[in-house]
Amino acid sequence: MSRNISILLFLTISLGTFIVISSHNWFIIWIGLEISTLALIPLLCSNFSPRNIEASIKYFLIQALSAALLLNGAMIQAWLTGSWSILDPANNITMLCASIALAFKIGLAPCHFWFPDVLQGLPLTQGLIVATWQKIAPLILVFSITNITFSTMLILTGLVSIVVGGWGGLNQTQTRKILAFSSIANMGWIVITSVYSIQAAIIMLIIYLLINAAIFLLLNLLTVFSLGHLNNISQLSPISIILITLLILSLGGLPPLTGFMLKFTSLCFLVNNNFILLSSLMIIGSLLSLFFYLRVSFNVSLVIFPQHIMSLTAWRNNTNTDYFSPNTWFTSTLATIGTVALPITLPLYIIV
Repeated sequence: MSRNISILLFLTISLGTFIVISSHNWFIIWIGLEISTLALIPLLCSNFSPRNIEASIKYFLIQALSAALLLNGAMIQAWLTGSWSILDPANNITMLCASIALAFKIGLAPCHFWFPDVLQGLPLTQGLIVATWQKIAPLILVFSITNITFSTMLILTGLVSIVVGGWGGLNQTQTRKILAFSSIANMGWIVITSVYSIQAAIIMLIIYLLINAAIFLLLNLLTVFSLGHLNNISQLSPISIILITLLILSLGGLPPLTGFMLKFTSLCFLVNNNFILLSSLMIIGSLLSLFFYLRVSFNVSLVIFPQHIMSLTAWRNNTNTDYFSPNTWFTSTLATIGTVALPITLPLYIIV
């Protein structure tokens, strides 16, 4: 695919997201979601491998199903009230259709079954778009809807997502599937927090996007696709051992790192609203995710992995001085923000 076509498709995806964010009309929101989805499909199947095409078709079918549910719910709302505005009180049927549709788009349990399989079949660059950018518009739509029934469903699906995301990632060896289940768990945290504080949920979403983008770009730069490949990182770049370890631990919520704000912000708002039991269940569910975060960190930190042939590492044999590419600089910047930006995010929490 030529560079001009790729840039045009990326701009179209961004346009669809901004249409959803800036609109209060159900029909215009549906159009924005469809524009973003249809522009993404050619990018997903650009490699033309059987596994890649399969993942693209699965993604298209799920997005078409969720868009149809969302449009049907909006039409029922317009038929009963005569208004397409998202700000008007919605009936239970519309809320049910919107809840299922948004759960499919975000990847919340029990509508998560498609997400790990699709992400595993995509290259890391396309997987980055599906796991980060494509979740912005549905999440903003979730933040915009206020309904008691809808909020109760969000809390239940968020709790199930935290448990499923941690449980499903325990026996995975592929990095993309691990990141997929990690995304499911983190979406549960963000969605539950949005019920009580939209500002805190937005902060959590921004931090999650930064950390996840840094991990995807770093794994793509090093061509790491499984836990076995993580053992060879020391032969490619010694500094990458530190970066990946810190990013994974940051995503797990280790206190000195930026990702600590993800869970700290959510727990503070829940505890302040006297939801102690809910906070306890979320912490217990996150312990499952912490196991495979530590598993990834352990595999990365094995500098001398057991092997039959001992050889000098590639970075020691390489005597050429190569300048860093813009992609490397951008990845390094995101990785730095995703690990040591806690002093920057703490004032944001105080403002909220």
